[in-house]
Amino acid sequence: MHEHRLKVLVVSRLYPRPSGPVLGIFVEEEVKELSKHCQIKVASPTPWFPPLKLFKRWYAYSRIPLHELRDGIEVFRPRALVLPRNLLFPALGFSFYLSLRRFAAELATAFPFDLLHAHTVYPDGFAAVLLGKALKRPVVITIHGGDVTVYFKRLLGRRLGLWALSNSDRVIAVSDALRREVVEEYGANGEKISVIPNGVDVTKFAPLPRAEASDSPKLGGDASRILYVGGIQRSKGIDYLLKAAARLAGTSPRAIEVLLVGDGDYMGAAKLLADELGIADSTTFAGQRPHAEIPLWMNACDVLVLPSLSEGFGVVLIEAMACGKPVVATRCGGPEDIVNSQTGLLVPPEDDIALSEALHEVLSGEHRFDAEEIRGYATQNYGYDRIASRILDIYRQLAQKH
Repeated sequence: MHEHRLKVLVVSRLYPRPSGPVLGIFVEEEVKELSKHCQIKVASPTPWFPPLKLFKRWYAYSRIPLHELRDGIEVFRPRALVLPRNLLFPALGFSFYLSLRRFAAELATAFPFDLLHAHTVYPDGFAAVLLGKALKRPVVITIHGGDVTVYFKRLLGRRLGLWALSNSDRVIAVSDALRREVVEEYGANGEKISVIPNGVDVTKFAPLPRAEASDSPKLGGDASRILYVGGIQRSKGIDYLLKAAARLAGTSPRAIEVLLVGDGDYMGAAKLLADELGIADSTTFAGQRPHAEIPLWMNACDVLVLPSLSEGFGVVLIEAMACGKPVVATRCGGPEDIVNSQTGLLVPPEDDIALSEALHEVLSGEHRFDAEEIRGYATQNYGYDRIASRILDIYRQLAQKH
């Protein structure tokens, strides 16, 4: 019964909040599963900002509750001093540490946690390692992708990130490509890095008849539906997806419909491009939708596509697979771990011709995929019960060692 008494403090600025309900949803889903087996509280450092309505974006931070109960899990949001536009970026890790230090000192009496688990290497992992040293607690860091591919490009970000990795007790990489990158390119110690992918809630993401699923998002017609779920950003390869869809529309005997669920700074440019390519009428920009609604969109489509230029993992791929849907993704890091000939097709990034060919192969039935097989593969490899048990093993090893 020892595992039920294990107390864990999760540190993650990427955690859903009222103003950002899908921010870091993959962290929350993992925490919810782990909380069935151990006691967890979450510290999500949040930028401090005075309640000045003039600065609309920053004002939103002042409205975020300091303390919240989400699905029975206590989430604390200690305020950290953050300068706009990432000024003094190297100071961010120390700022996070100072806000966590004050908060954790108080928390430790009511909740004497056994270990810290930080998501992303910088600033969260860096701050958690400093806190772990101060309070003599072991630290686990999960690296998700963007924290390495973006922050390690900067010299200081790389140095601070590598210091955090080498001073943590264990590291979890969500894909083999990510583990190889930090070991081979940046010289991190591979012996302490375990590859444990993100998981999927296979009860929430489960097959539904296409017609039934189409009712809620109000999708009519019998067109072949291509779905994209994620940020509407250039780095996600949105323009290649639209160009591929335009190619496909010109050759496919069946009508092609493109559904983009998500929001981002590339939205305006993407709508203009769809218009230029002549596919505006068959392209739906649905905006950000509640996470609970995503399984309906996935079941209403024929294929999910993730055309990213770089991706640490790609949670939407396993969510679609859990719904029994084939996927088309780019060879850009994480997807290579997930997609095989049983579940979908991989193409080179930044190649709309290869992307349209792969989509045609799936939609025409040229490459036959079995929904039950795809679902079985997702459940077996990415079901949260399996993922959680592997993380719990790491927690137990560290707790026993300390």
